[in-house]
Formats: sequence, structure tokens, C-alpha cells
Amino acid sequence: MLTQLALIGLACALWPEAGLGRWAARRDASRHEPEQDSTVRDVADAVVLLALALRGGASITEALARVIQVVDGQVRADLASVLAAHRWGLEPDDVWSTLSPVWRPVALAWSAAQQAGVPPSALLLSASRRVREREDAAREAALQRAGVLLVIPLGGLFLPGFIATTVVPVVLHLLALLA
Repeated sequence: MLTQLALIGLACALWPEAGLGRWAARRDASRHEPEQDSTVRDVADAVVLLALALRGGASITEALARVIQVVDGQVRADLASVLAAHRWGLEPDDVWSTLSPVWRPVALAWSAAQQAGVPPSALLLSASRRVREREDAAREAALQRAGVLLVIPLGGLFLPGFIATTVVPVVLHLLALLA
């Protein structure tokens, strides 16, 4: 027992990625990596923050700047390009169309609010909800597909094995008794 624990400890110490120094180096390197991929949830959270900043009385550019300070990854880059377009006086629709498709409900809400002349916060909250619902529906469909795909090995591998080890010997034994 003591020998096994000693071997496990030695293996942990000598493992290529083990050691606190290597972990700290990887952690520090990950902080300086270029833009990381952002999830759909990150986009939805950023839209909620944007809506809350707008409801708090911030201007559009001020709200975008505040949200950019607290988000990271591709969401930060996308919102920075929208902020730059607002500051330069460009049409936001042109900038939203260049972003990834996950921003489409947000772009539609933004455009509808500007055309109607209303604050975009309520429409942004509903866009965030639509983004989340779409992601949840895609995740649920993937889970259902995974359930179906799990049945294939059961039918293709385990069922023939069951027949070969259980049904065939019983049938052969019964045939031997009849003969």
C-alpha cells in the first residue's frame, strides 16, 4: 500500500505537465493569448449588460464602452467595432452585418429601435432571450441526436454478442436433447 502511494506521488511529480511552475506558466501564457472564442452565452450576457447600461441612462457609445470593459474574447472585439462605427458616424447596420451570425437578433433589435426612435434596451433584452433560446434548442437537438447514436452500438455490437453467447448455446442444447 505504501509502495503504491509512493509510486503515484512519483508519477505525479514526474508527469510532463505536472508541477506548479508549469501550471503557472500556462496560466500566464493564456492571459496573453489573442482573442479567444466566445460562446453564445457570452454574447447573450453582453447584450443583457448593454441593455442594463442603456436603461441606467448611459448613451449608446457610453454603454458600449462600459460593456467592452467587462467582456472579453470575440465579444469584446465585435462590440469594439460597433462602438467605433458609432463614434465615426457610420451606419450601425453595416457594422452589425459584418459580425458573426449569432449577433443577428441583436442587429435586428438595434435596427428596429433606431427606426422606431425608441430606446433599444427592451428590444435588446428580448434579443438576448432569443439568442439563448436558439442555443438551448440547438443543444437539445444535439442531445437527442446523441441518444439515437448511442443505440447504434447497442444494436450493432451487444445484440449479436448476446445472441452468440446466450441464445445459440440454448438452442444447440435443446437440439441435442431432441436428437
